[in-house]
Amino acid sequence: MEYSPVTPLSSPAEVTQAWLEQVLRHKLGSSLKLNSWSVKLPETKSGYMSEVCFIQAYFSIREGAPEEKLSLFVKFMPYEKVLLDVMKNCQLADREVGFYKHAFSREFNDFCETSGVHHPVPEVYWAGLEDSKMTIVLQDLCSDGLRLSAPVEGNSLKQIKCVLATVAVIHGSGIATIQKQERHAWDIPLRIYHLKNYIVDGINKQIKIFEGTPTVNTLKALLPLTSELFSVEDKHPFLKSIIHGDLWTANVMFSQDDQHACIFDWQFCRVGNIVCDIMTLLLVSAEVSCYTEHLTEILECYWKCLEQSLQSNGVTVDVSFQDFVHNFESMWIYGYTLFCAGIPDLLKSHISEDRVRAVVYFLEERGVFKNFLS
Repeated sequence: MEYSPVTPLSSPAEVTQAWLEQVLRHKLGSSLKLNSWSVKLPETKSGYMSEVCFIQAYFSIREGAPEEKLSLFVKFMPYEKVLLDVMKNCQLADREVGFYKHAFSREFNDFCETSGVHHPVPEVYWAGLEDSKMTIVLQDLCSDGLRLSAPVEGNSLKQIKCVLATVAVIHGSGIATIQKQERHAWDIPLRIYHLKNYIVDGINKQIKIFEGTPTVNTLKALLPLTSELFSVEDKHPFLKSIIHGDLWTANVMFSQDDQHACIFDWQFCRVGNIVCDIMTLLLVSAEVSCYTEHLTEILECYWKCLEQSLQSNGVTVDVSFQDFVHNFESMWIYGYTLFCAGIPDLLKSHISEDRVRAVVYFLEERGVFKNFLS
């Protein structure tokens, strides 16, 4: 479908009936008539990097058809200069709009449906980018009964497996897309160098938590090597796909029974090692027992879902589960790096000090720090 009839806006204040009607027609058909609508701003900006609003739309598909109600979530460029600079320097708007246009495509939806997964990402109504304007119109997941769950003690094994089963299908779709040798916005390299200050701050916070223990010496030894942390993914290449790049459970909504997950906020998406998403999810979001007691079960769950999605869509890859596990074991320090980057903002609100201790002790016992420092 063409995106030309609709243009991106700068803010919620620019939404008009004519614009919204065009957006809905783009998705639901040219005979649609918008009867009434309203815009609501979030009560707090906490958790939103972009400007956002919620829209309630009442419409009829055609003349004489019963009125229907639709709840939408709409994203725009941020107003704050600091955030706007990050968006531009890392090309985050290009990435997210590019991803959601891909998610709008028949190819993506066919791949997911053939894999037995419906709406692994929010349903897309429109996504566009023009100059410094970005607008992304998505289904409001709350209206579907989905909920956020990102407790400080970490997410349950059931929830983690649910997220991995979902992202496995998205990864499978990305592998299929890359095999077609098509270039997209997420092909733009995205390095994590911009996170260096966050990582240093995160390590320093850990040093305070571990004060008086031998672990402090290990953490201090990491500080001058933060540049080396950024090269881990390059040193351990593996199966590449479209990866989320910031996969933790504040970017996921769950069904009430935790059987379905929907993954959003794709501004950090890129072509990268599939292990990066899994590692980030485990260390930033999972209950400690997930990786201390159930790691093999979790990896088997992900790999089974990935293989099934690829096979059902006629896609082959020349790697095995054993190759996957070997690469995963080599990438723990990458997961730790992203974990450190999240600590300055997430400590206490989403990650408890006990979970910080558990992650560091787990990696220490596994020899991850020793191997990296050597």
